[in-house]
Parts: sequence; structure tokens; C-alpha cells
Amino acid sequence: MMGMFDADDEEKTANEWLARLSEAAAGTWANELTVARLSRGLRDPRTRDMMALALMDPTLDAPRLAAAARDTARLAPGAAGDDMLRRRAFAVRPDPARLRAAHRELSNLARVAPDCAAAAADLCTLVFWLAGDRNGLDQMLDRPAPESVYRVVARFGRDHDVWPGQAADVRRYSVPAI
Repeated sequence: MMGMFDADDEEKTANEWLARLSEAAAGTWANELTVARLSRGLRDPRTRDMMALALMDPTLDAPRLAAAARDTARLAPGAAGDDMLRRRAFAVRPDPARLRAAHRELSNLARVAPDCAAAAADLCTLVFWLAGDRNGLDQMLDRPAPESVYRVVARFGRDHDVWPGQAADVRRYSVPAI
């Protein structure tokens, strides 16, 4: 079953998200349609996963991100293609500029669309782990919040000293604390 988006909406959301993650978006205002589309995306688990995937693999474009959001077979445990997800090669290192932009955009979305604040904070937890910011991650994980895949992955990574890209200096991708 697909999320609350149709195929066109998923690609439009992917385009909007990628545009907001670009350097050109820094300091620019997001219009009401963008805020509505991204906040709705954050509330939809499959679209939120697509937004997270854009942070983990900065080489993916909007059509491939939208296809990933629609690809239920490869994400369902035990499905015929679920090993495709395990073998997926992600970018060696997350893009620090994209992580800073994601933090900025998620913070803004949480402020202007409070109904997506919990989902935005959830995704911010992943941003701090991807950034290798142990202090920020600790602050996010100390907040009272329901467990989610993002929190579990980030906590496991922190607790076992596993950081994206096997970075020697995990503080290299520091993101300002929320």
C-alpha cells in the first residue's frame, strides 16, 4: 500500500526537498505550498524515509527518490527484493552542506507547521548521527520521544561508535544544536 501520496506527489515532494537542501535555498523563504507539501511528507512514513534517503545518498535525484518511496517490495521484510536494500551502496560520506540545510529546513518546518514537529525532530536525530555530532545527537536522544527507526539506528551507532562513512573524526560534520 502506498502512502498518502500519488506518484506525481512523491516526485514533487522529492523535488521540493532537494531544492530546500540546496545551497541556493539558504536564507530563502519557503512558500506555503512547499511548507504544506514537506510537512505532509514528514507525516507520511514512506515519504519521510525518502527524505532521509536523500540525506544518506546525496547522489540520488528526485525520480529515483520517488521510486524508492513507491518501492514497497524492497522495503518489506522477507519480500522478494528485500536483500536489495541491504546491498545498497550509499555514498561514502554524507554531504555536510546538505545536513546543515536539512537541519535548517526541519527546524523551520517544525516551527511553522507544528503538526509535523515530532516527525521533523525524528529526522533531525538522523541528521545529527549522519553529521557525526555526538553532542547534538545526545541532546536529541535525551528528549522524551517515541522510539522510531531513526532513533534506534542513531542510538545504536552512537553506543557502538559506528558513524557514517567510517569517519575517523566524527566531529567533522558538526551541525548546530537545536
